[in-house]
Amino acid sequence: MGYRIQDVISYLERLAPPAYQEGYDNATLICGDRKEGLKGVVCTLDCTEAVVDEAIQLGANLIVAHHPIVFKGLKSLTGRNYVERTVIKAIKNDIAIFAIHTNLDHVALGVNKRICERLGLTHTKILQPKKTGPEQIGFFLFQSKKKGKS
Repeated sequence: MGYRIQDVISYLERLAPPAYQEGYDNATLICGDRKEGLKGVVCTLDCTEAVVDEAIQLGANLIVAHHPIVFKGLKSLTGRNYVERTVIKAIKNDIAIFAIHTNLDHVALGVNKRICERLGLTHTKILQPKKTGPEQIGFFLFQSKKKGKS
């Protein structure tokens, strides 16, 4: 038996639990059937019509986006803006959209840690720890010096 969309979601949510997301966020399965077999995954910062087109071209049926395309509830799906058009296109083509936003920002090895690494920052620390449940997580606002600088 192959992988399902849910397997990818479960893995990502173990890395960045949904409980770590901010209250305004919508890090979740935006559309699609988590029980479907996995054909391929496209990863992106923002889900747009072009990203859905790429998933179609590649035969992928899951888009993992950092930013949720839907932050607040949609009142209609008429295609009047890019958000509605993107969601409609994904649904028509059996493509699931999953967002993993502020919960990924808040984990120790998440987005902000990777940005610091790419910038060559060293001696980074968590400036604003966030307490959620029994374990401490970090909201990564880094204070550091570039390599070789005092």
